[in-house]
Amino acid sequence: MRLDPLGLKECSSWTDGGWFEKPGHPAFDGCWIHTPLNGCCLPEFEFLENHDKIKGEPAPVLYVGSGFDCHIRLPGTFPSRICRFMKHNSSWFLEALLPKYQIHLQGASLEVGQQEPLKDGDIINLHPPADDAVYVIHLDFAGSPKSGEDYPNKYPARFPCRSSLLDAPEAPEELRRLAWQTDQMRRRSENDQVRVADWSNFSQYVKQHYLKHGIECTSWKEQGRGRPWDAKPASFPARALPKWISELLDVEQPLVGLSHRALPFASALRASGYEERLQKPMSEPLCVEGDANLADAVEPERVLDQSLVVKEPPVEENPWLQMPIHAWLESIDDSLFMLQYCEQIVSNFDSLKQIHDIYFRDGSSIDAQFYKAAGITKLGHKRIIEKWFREKCSSEQAAGSCPKQLK
Repeated sequence: MRLDPLGLKECSSWTDGGWFEKPGHPAFDGCWIHTPLNGCCLPEFEFLENHDKIKGEPAPVLYVGSGFDCHIRLPGTFPSRICRFMKHNSSWFLEALLPKYQIHLQGASLEVGQQEPLKDGDIINLHPPADDAVYVIHLDFAGSPKSGEDYPNKYPARFPCRSSLLDAPEAPEELRRLAWQTDQMRRRSENDQVRVADWSNFSQYVKQHYLKHGIECTSWKEQGRGRPWDAKPASFPARALPKWISELLDVEQPLVGLSHRALPFASALRASGYEERLQKPMSEPLCVEGDANLADAVEPERVLDQSLVVKEPPVEENPWLQMPIHAWLESIDDSLFMLQYCEQIVSNFDSLKQIHDIYFRDGSSIDAQFYKAAGITKLGHKRIIEKWFREKCSSEQAAGSCPKQLK
């Protein structure tokens, strides 16, 4: 691809000392720019698509403007960036970037963000209606790909949706913090520290921020793929199972509360000649009292013996462990120096009970991993926390007075 100022009779020689390689940022191999000739404000530009170092890479995006990072550098009277050239598959495109600065292609104005295809010999006016900044693009010259070749290259560009990232406005601070919080949730979920309810609440928290900044949340199932949801395919026909598998399934018992449902392998058993087995009533195994889901699913008359039902003793929770983390840090240090760890502790842990269950195991000290996760390095602060857990989490203190925050 080559850009020549309109009216240029002959291209500059490669040996005249006016050519410079790799202009702009990021720099690309195969890009050359020539200083403007006398009486012209536009430089000559040439991009060798069949260069050995780039013909196996996706096509670059070439920016035009007066900025120091532009590949086609214009005089200071032009904006920092006015348009850009890009290549998709085997075609070159031109895209205008500024709504207040018109770019004309073949005499027609370009809309901002609209990528227009280019042909060999097209005229590009960068400063209409004047004719002092007009380019002619050449796509068929000595340095262009030959017939049958496709440089660069036959593969799609990396992250094509992010090609205009440099021209996008800076993200608000709230969205930057939201991205950090999402990463923290992902890390905690990898350590099995996040419950389903936590993800549900966090999704509503994210949605509030999205609505505040005008970002709509659409369902991937309905709209994200751009086509309707696929219908459920037809089930495979049942086939007979080997005899040894059928014998194992013949004595199989359903899970507690699922006896009213058909066995998942019922059709295969019928095809294997075990129709009578499916008609026999099945006995329910013992259930554990206290599980609401199992107790509702199993009928009382189906339980073998009520005297054999295992009863779990009620678990008494320590009221001190129900305190909010912020209130807990205020209560253990009158000077409020411990509040400096509040943000990091809240981002890594759900509650005091979680900290107690994971790190306060021997009843006398806190695991060092907690201090590392909370960012606590001072020995005095560590001793304050250990003292509080020893005093408040013993059986005598747990049954004592309730903290003021919970009264």
